[in-house]
Amino acid sequence: MSPLEQTAIALQAGATMVQYRNKAFRLESYFEAAAIRDLCRRNAVPFLVNDNTLLAKALGADGVHLGQADDPPQTARRILGPRAIIGLSVSNLGELKASDLAGCDYIGSGPVFATATKADAGAVLGPKGLSQIVAAAPLPVVAIGGIDSHTAGSCFEQGAAGAAVISCITRSRNPRKSALAFGAACGCRPRNVLT
Repeated sequence: MSPLEQTAIALQAGATMVQYRNKAFRLESYFEAAAIRDLCRRNAVPFLVNDNTLLAKALGADGVHLGQADDPPQTARRILGPRAIIGLSVSNLGELKASDLAGCDYIGSGPVFATATKADAGAVLGPKGLSQIVAAAPLPVVAIGGIDSHTAGSCFEQGAAGAAVISCITRSRNPRKSALAFGAACGCRPRNVLT
């Protein structure tokens, strides 16, 4: 299943934001990203790019999600403008305290649970670790890492403002069913997608 098809399924399940994540991005992938951006626009769902501020700018994305080793959020803000949505990943309290959050709109924190999607993921936080980050963070926190329809509720119980998934959909035998179950666990309403 293509990333565009995966996006359509996520949107049908009620996704409220889509992030284009392609760690092996090459120029020919631009058109794939642009098609996903257009699908999101037709359905009034914000479209972010992972890690790559210049790609986000080139695509006219709604924002960018940055890791600790990526561009500083302040630089991304200067490039993308005042209305861009900018997120920053933090994997523990130490990273949170060391991060300059000026220019950020939200924090992505995890992995909350074990994940095979990100090879360089840090130590698993667990719900308790997520709760500590939520309590210390001055911004909304989106839970990331190993989350599915069975574990999403525990993230919200710890105060997370949202939950992000990849493998819950991309590695499922029935992506549509998994996406709908995840959306329901997050309180999202399914939608008719404008393709």
